Amino acid sequence: MIRPLLLAAASLGLAACATTPDAVPEAEYLRVPPPPLDARSPAEAITNIIGRYPESMEGAPTLDVQMRPLASDPSRLEMIGVAGPMLDDSVRMTGWRAILEQSANGSWRVTELGVRYKCYRSENPDEWRAALCP
Repeated sequence: MIRPLLLAAASLGLAACATTPDAVPEAEYLRVPPPPLDARSPAEAITNIIGRYPESMEGAPTLDVQMRPLASDPSRLEMIGVAGPMLDDSVRMTGWRAILEQSANGSWRVTELGVRYKCYRSENPDEWRAALCP
């Protein structure tokens, strides 16, 4: 009886440690200019950020995106995304945080954008960095 409980507790502990694109402090992102494009929906705005990702199915690419009202201003939308692996010899994964506003005509625009990276050739390849990869 105790063994199944220990296995269940261990599984929950590992799930709690999993990497998700949950809220990350803004300071942990490199600010970049947002795309100057309006989108018909927040989902379309994602394509303005990620471009043609994935370029191929090489490496089993994944894209995780979360959207929620911005905590400090619920009239705006916060999007957190993680894409990887990248077909790049230095960038392993790309993460981004975008703030979107809806205009009076219903279109959406990215007003703030930050990126961060996991780099193959960094000292800590499993850690995010708010700088370009070496």
